[in-house]
Amino acid sequence: MPTYIDLHLHTVYSDGTDTPEELLELARQHELAAFAITDHDSVGGYLKAREYLRDGDPELVSGVELSAGQYGEDIHMLGYFIDPNSEPLRESLADLQRKRNQRGDAMFNKLKALGIAIPDGLIREIAGNSAVARPHVADALVRVGAVRNYDEAFRRFIGVGCDAYVAKQNLKPKEAINVIHQAGGLAFLAHPAIGNTIRYVDEFVEYGLDGIEVYHSKHNKHTRKGFISIAQNKSLLVSGGTDYHGRGGRYGMIGSQPVPLEYLLDMKKRLTETNG
Repeated sequence: MPTYIDLHLHTVYSDGTDTPEELLELARQHELAAFAITDHDSVGGYLKAREYLRDGDPELVSGVELSAGQYGEDIHMLGYFIDPNSEPLRESLADLQRKRNQRGDAMFNKLKALGIAIPDGLIREIAGNSAVARPHVADALVRVGAVRNYDEAFRRFIGVGCDAYVAKQNLKPKEAINVIHQAGGLAFLAHPAIGNTIRYVDEFVEYGLDGIEVYHSKHNKHTRKGFISIAQNKSLLVSGGTDYHGRGGRYGMIGSQPVPLEYLLDMKKRLTETNG
């Protein structure tokens, strides 16, 4: 019986390269007990994958990764067991996607001013079902030959501090947590070692944070141990996943993090206690 889960996966509905159907097939191949599609500011990938489920498949957990800003930083909040039809959630996602597309246009204009000729509409074409994200801009830069690869695009043009970088307009962390709760879900701080956002955990607990992502492709054993201790001390739940995006296993391959099934059971127990 499968005993591992992966609660952080992306599809073409945000900045991943796999379709929801392809991601579901990977979850089957890796014999996961459960998985969550947590696209950035979108539930489209989850809704589409749900259509392809069949008897015996891994459990599909509804999820989303919301963009939240704090002191100019890009902080991510994972929402699990959300109702994708929640009106507050739908409104927030529509606003975030509109802002993402505006950001994409601004980066396109900056690159154009730098003399880089990206055809009109190419970035939106690459984005497909998703709002525009920086990986789509990076892919466009590779396609027109401005850079050799994805990493070079970030390093030279669209990384923080680069000439074509444009900051995201995000929700505030408190707003992100509230939106997830309004949708009936649990709010987790995503990959807290990245940017050392774990330093805000006390503040976020005051806002109602439910847990932290302990297992992640950028977290080593020592980091995980420290985060588990923090979670225990603050009565927070624990989650984990690979943050798989495709692109040759960026952030690790699906299922490569040994996230115990018991974490998902703890999440379900918390929801039952909360909802009576």
